[in-house]
This record gives sequence, structure tokens and C-alpha cells, in this order.
Amino acid sequence: MQSKYLAIIIVAAFIVAAAASKSGVAGKITVSQTIDKITIAGDKGKKIASDKFALNKDEWYIIKVSFTGVDVSVCQLSLVTQKMITDKETIGGLLTNWIGPNTTEKIRSKGSTKSEDYMIYLEDAEGPWTIEILKSPKPAPVSSNTTFSGTTNKVTPFFHLKKGSAKFTMHQKLKGRFSSRLEVVLINADIGVFVSYLCHNATDPTQTANVDVPAAGTYILEVSGGDSWDISHEQ
Repeated sequence: MQSKYLAIIIVAAFIVAAAASKSGVAGKITVSQTIDKITIAGDKGKKIASDKFALNKDEWYIIKVSFTGVDVSVCQLSLVTQKMITDKETIGGLLTNWIGPNTTEKIRSKGSTKSEDYMIYLEDAEGPWTIEILKSPKPAPVSSNTTFSGTTNKVTPFFHLKKGSAKFTMHQKLKGRFSSRLEVVLINADIGVFVSYLCHNATDPTQTANVDVPAAGTYILEVSGGDSWDISHEQ
């Protein structure tokens, strides 16, 4: 009789271990760093934080996030400090709030990160995810294109602008009334600083913006929302 119960226990333990292996280790987050990149990766879990890593106020960053869960699955991740966790203000650093697989790219301009103890806080995730934080990305190769296109949140290739007036034309195609509205930010990629909002919370299909470019050099656009969009510029 004892051997029968022992066999049942062993089989049950094997089933649990196999399920855990299939679904990933809940709550496991890894952080790895090189000179120019921080990579954070995780799987299923709730209300846990990664190890700490430093973001320098004298650098600028491109943050790329990818979630590969099933079609209807949650992924809510934030870039936070310990104080934000303690004060329950993690939503203030929200990077993703997705239902289903998705990707996003964001820019943190120079001076916008001022802490040595940043972490990724996993509010809830139902599948594997990865975050890459690129430090002051080099602006080469530089695109010769004057028109860029994409969907939802994306950072364009680097491109050249001359000093003086530049005109940007932005088109968007919204899927429905609850689509995220278009926002486009111009960043000087040589020094990583904010230059101008080209449009903010825009709902019209076409937007134009004239910008006084402060210096000749390499620039980049951070685009949010818009479902599908294209942006052209001329000088």
C-alpha cells in the first residue's frame, strides 16, 4: 500500500515539474549588461521586480519591449525605482499594458533618467517578454530617406537635418474610436536632447509641423499611436 501511495506522489510531482517546465519559471527575471545595452528578460509572473540597474542622466536611451504571449494574454511592465514601488506608483513608469503579443519602442532623452536603482516591475505577465535598453545609440548608418512609415509605437531610423526651417507632414490611419492618438517627438540624436513635439494627441488624418532646427546633424523621431502612419520631411 505504501509503495502505491509513493508511486502516486512521484507521478504527481513529475506532472507539476513538467507543467512548470512548459510554462517557464514564474517570477524569474534576468538582467544582463554590456557597455552599450541592458537586457532584461522574464516569463510569467505577478508583482515582482528585477535586479537594479543604473541609467545615467548624461546619456539618452532607446527602450525596446517585446511580448510573445498568446493572443489573449496580459503584459504590464513598468520602469521604476524602489521608491515608486514603496509608494505604489509603479504605473508612473508604465512601459506596456497589453492584451496579446506586441512590441514597442520608446526614447528617454538626455536628463530624463536620474537614478542608480532602476528596476523593471512586473505587475502581471502571462508569457515571455524581453526589454532592451540601448545607451546613447550611435547614429550610423544614417538613412537617406525623407519618408518613414510604421505602426503604433516605433522609433524611426536616424536621418540628417540642416540648420534652419524644416517641414514635417504626418499621416495616420486609425482603426477605431479607441485607437491611440498620434504623437511624434523630434530628438537630436547627436546629443540626445528633445527638440520639438511635431504633433500631440492628434486625431486628424493629416498633420503638419514647421520646426526651427537648431543645428545641422543627426535626428530621430519617436512615434506613438496612430495605428499605421507615415511621416515625411523637407527643407
